[in-house]
Amino acid sequence: MLPPGRRTLITGASRPLGVALVRACLERGDRVIATSRNPARVPVLADLRAEFGGLELVPLDPADAASVASAIPVLEEIAPSIDLLLLAPPEPGAHEKLADTERDAQFATMSGTGLVEHYRRTAVAPVLLVRTLLPFLQRERGARVLFVSTWLGSLAGKVKGGDYASCASASGLHMMVRALAYDVADFGITCLTGNPGWYATTPDGPAFRIPIHESAAGLLSVTDAITPSQSGGFFDYTGVERPW
Repeated sequence: MLPPGRRTLITGASRPLGVALVRACLERGDRVIATSRNPARVPVLADLRAEFGGLELVPLDPADAASVASAIPVLEEIAPSIDLLLLAPPEPGAHEKLADTERDAQFATMSGTGLVEHYRRTAVAPVLLVRTLLPFLQRERGARVLFVSTWLGSLAGKVKGGDYASCASASGLHMMVRALAYDVADFGITCLTGNPGWYATTPDGPAFRIPIHESAAGLLSVTDAITPSQSGGFFDYTGVERPW
């Protein structure tokens, strides 16, 4: 079982922003459960576990019901409650290819099957995972849930065509989180969607992109700072609330 302290569960920990969130949480002293489809195949997570105490690695794919069911008994052994749930950008589907993503971004080529699957993985699965983890989140009042999203989900900010799958899935997620915020308020849980900005995934990334560690730190700061009255909002990593 994890020692006492803030218990943080992070999904999508195999992807760059997920890794950055894991590191940022460990650096500030959180007890972290990092999850991905197969964390044993993510060397950087093993390195972080060796560098920091208080890191547990658990196989969990929010979009795979069998994976979620298998993870619950493991989580019950590790931690009696979760104080902070960070839902980082999801891993691609097991059979999803870059060509599929490019296809479903364009009006001329998008596929109904592709759009629905993207929506399921990106918008539906994270919200259903919160419902599954509700017993962990409600054991101590004050739990917080961050859904990492994208500025592409802002209806007010949509001023050009394309990006059908990403835009539709993100805006759908925003509406579900808005509804979720009301449904979990009585449990003392605060929810938000966060825009990480255009971050660089490598130290030598383009100068116009923000360092990924700044994005992760900003998202954590915003999640810590919002009040229950702001639950369900959509915030930049800088703390500015975005129209959606």
